Amino acid sequence: MQPICLQIPPEIAAQIKLPRKRAQRVLMEELVLRLYEEGFISSGQGAYLLKMDRLSFERFLAEHHLAIHGDVEELDQDISHLDQAL
Repeated sequence: MQPICLQIPPEIAAQIKLPRKRAQRVLMEELVLRLYEEGFISSGQGAYLLKMDRLSFERFLAEHHLAIHGDVEELDQDISHLDQAL
């Protein structure tokens, strides 16, 4: 599959009162939050898109008041990884 590129028309982009790089980051963060919230992407995919590790992404979700999706098996794996890290 080809990458998806989104274009913001210049007249809309001009209304975003942020430097270009910061605007790109904010728009990507908002896109990832909505895709994750709707269940279209996993936390691993969200972390990848935002160039974060999983723990940073989960903190990012918490800062935006979004629950972490997952089942009991994934939670057990996460706890196991945390135990090994300590």
